[in-house]
Amino acid sequence: NVDDREEALKMRGCVLYALEEETVEELLEEDEYIVSDLVGLNVFLDDNDEEQKGKSFEELFVGNIAGVVMGSEMCAIPGLGQDLLEVALPAPEGGGDVEERGNLVLIPFVPDIVTSVNLDGRMVSIVPPKGLLDLSYRREEKVRIKGLLPAARH
Repeated sequence: NVDDREEALKMRGCVLYALEEETVEELLEEDEYIVSDLVGLNVFLDDNDEEQKGKSFEELFVGNIAGVVMGSEMCAIPGLGQDLLEVALPAPEGGGDVEERGNLVLIPFVPDIVTSVNLDGRMVSIVPPKGLLDLSYRREEKVRIKGLLPAARH
């Protein structure tokens, strides 16, 4: 029950959770999305782009959205950072699920690059600048061991 700006400012930096039944779609602007609605969408090169004309559906496929990196988490200056779509690329030989693939690319979620989002069709169209899709990386899980391990027995 936050009714004014003062109460809202006290919650700055907190994570907000909501039940799925308590949707906020009616509060979203035309180009605003709920992160969980974006995760899992298929990403394709925009077939309206001149360079992509005549390519098959398979050739236009880029990958699946594995996550969203919030711009506010990347930049301390409000308004300077943009959100990034973390896209899992398919394995070069095809096949394998997202965890097996491992290669990811970050795509800025800006209108010049992300040309359309179709939630009903479960797809996003992009026009990436040259070289963007070559900047892939592999997410590495770091394991921290706390405490001491017993000595190995010979």
